[in-house]
Amino acid sequence: MNRITNSMINNTMTFNLQRHQTEMDTIQNQLSTGKKVQTPRDNPIAATNQMMYRTRLSEIDQYISNINETQSRLNEVDTALQSTLRIFQRIRELSVQGANGIYSNFERKEAAATEINQLLEEIVSIANTRGATGKAIFGGFKTGTEDQPNPFVPIYMTLTAGRQGDAMIGVEYRGNTGAQIREVGKGDTMEVNIPGNKVFWATDQMLTSGQDATNYNAASNQVIKIDGTEIQVTAGDNIDIIIDKINNAGLSVSAAKGGVNNLILSTTTPHQIWVEDKGSGTVLQDLGIINRNYPQPPNNIDSTVTIGGMSIFEMIIQVRDDLVRGDQELVGGRDLGLIDMALDNVLRHLASTGAKQNRVEELAKKAEYEKGNVTEILAKNEGIDYPETIMNFKWLESIHQYALSVGAKTIKTTLMDFLR
Repeated sequence: MNRITNSMINNTMTFNLQRHQTEMDTIQNQLSTGKKVQTPRDNPIAATNQMMYRTRLSEIDQYISNINETQSRLNEVDTALQSTLRIFQRIRELSVQGANGIYSNFERKEAAATEINQLLEEIVSIANTRGATGKAIFGGFKTGTEDQPNPFVPIYMTLTAGRQGDAMIGVEYRGNTGAQIREVGKGDTMEVNIPGNKVFWATDQMLTSGQDATNYNAASNQVIKIDGTEIQVTAGDNIDIIIDKINNAGLSVSAAKGGVNNLILSTTTPHQIWVEDKGSGTVLQDLGIINRNYPQPPNNIDSTVTIGGMSIFEMIIQVRDDLVRGDQELVGGRDLGLIDMALDNVLRHLASTGAKQNRVEELAKKAEYEKGNVTEILAKNEGIDYPETIMNFKWLESIHQYALSVGAKTIKTTLMDFLR
């Protein structure tokens, strides 16, 4: 038999009361914060899961932000392309009318030329459109400089034909081929821009070198870049091996050898070919494609290269000049064909942009659904059940009151209680 002293009863009662207060304090904190776990030691597994869920929520929020920006950028591109399409339709209408001979001499030489010049100015303005961030949407990575703020630079000359005055005779692209990419999902990226050398091009381009490469062999291991894709050239490679490497690089550019063993580069989709020798390499310079004095793009094609194909701007200028000359046959034949090719290219990029917009809308819905799902899981993992927690608190409160009542009757608080 154990001897129970008054001190032991007192200590046991005090311990139980403190334990009740601790448990009540824990539940009170849960009720005030709405969370089950206050510190990791309360429930290490639940705390770890909560960190994972919160990390995932942060990721989803960033993806939603990227998706919203992507939507805005694609809307800007779509608006610009829609405007370009409307201008092309008007130019085609003017060309059809000019080919049918319904214009008088004045209308053909002055009125039509004046309108086309204005439409040409508007297309250049569209090509230099800047988005909400102030960057040119068709300039690649180029943000512009004080001396040259726009990616498309018009060239003017005074034209007496049709009394045009200072009219545009050409447009140079000073941007680059940089693709602006946004991550719209885990491991899922999307380009939000179209470089100007692709969208504002009317026909396939062909670059025909005037350099005989019969005895050419690469002097060292070098790298060439075509449309932004790097191609490794090994020491000793001749023109045939280089052509095979270009054709196997998965580009929209094909390479061939001409009649004098010269290099010919041709696009398979309308765009301006972007070529450069990387670093200290000179392969394309040695093959006569790149100008040695100006090796860096843009506009680095050697003067001896025969260039085939034209940009949208060159095509419009040609239509204008043919109308001014009154050459109905060229306007109704060659020019209308070129206009249709340019329209097809704009429509192709417009369709691609529309497909991206549809995809981004679905990604936005998916991200919002996933965010709601993860938020619900997190709430269940860290949140308390208020009715149950309140019931537990009331139960502890009742137990504590009973303990106090029992203790008051069991523990004698004064010496007089023992003398009765």
